[in-house]
Amino acid sequence: VDLDVTDKIGRIRILESVATRIADTIHYHLGLIPPSSSSDDTAPLLFVAGKGNNGANAIACARILHMRAVFGQKIRLVTLVDDEDGSILRPNMSEQLELFDALVGRDKRMAINKGGEALIREWKGVIVEGVLGTGISDPPRGLSLTAITACNVASAEGGARILAIDLPSGLNHVTGEAPGECIRATWTLNLHMLKEGQLEETAVPYVGELWSAETALGFNTFGDDLTPKFVAFYKDGPIQRVW
Repeated sequence: VDLDVTDKIGRIRILESVATRIADTIHYHLGLIPPSSSSDDTAPLLFVAGKGNNGANAIACARILHMRAVFGQKIRLVTLVDDEDGSILRPNMSEQLELFDALVGRDKRMAINKGGEALIREWKGVIVEGVLGTGISDPPRGLSLTAITACNVASAEGGARILAIDLPSGLNHVTGEAPGECIRATWTLNLHMLKEGQLEETAVPYVGELWSAETALGFNTFGDDLTPKFVAFYKDGPIQRVW
């Protein structure tokens, strides 16, 4: 679904739209900014970006929030890709890293295998994770497993709160089961259509507080048949709390 609509509308436009919804959720809906809006009082944000679309969304969201200046200099980024080791990156990932470096600063990010894992484990603020996406059927492994484990350690031992982008990394979006290590989120921000697995009882310990954001993908894909349902669900705004 996402890929079909993305091809029609344009990958960059969709990515920026999705990242803006994530930024708006953090900025306006989760209570992370005190009434004074003083950057001294806001929660530090650590974005953990995987190699796919959710990772690119996380990087773009970090840039957007940095440019709003509400979070001051409290934004950091850990990536599962290392663009200094000769790896070939996806075009959207390469572009987002270039934008991040130009507008936020190269010194604000690091690779998970170059100090990033320790930074995640010790983080005391909010972690925004986009490690994996939908379609998980096997246990996470490699750097994805490293990142998920580090996020959960930061939450369990240091009190960090976690926002999962679209789906807690490691959770199957159809069954709501985790075949291995899985993010235990404080909040999950669903993108586009709600996933069946998010609503299963088995998913509750991982999903946490469930929110959903309209990004136009649903309207563009499913047309007249489901448009009334989308309109009704989002009648009070493009970002809604499900539970």
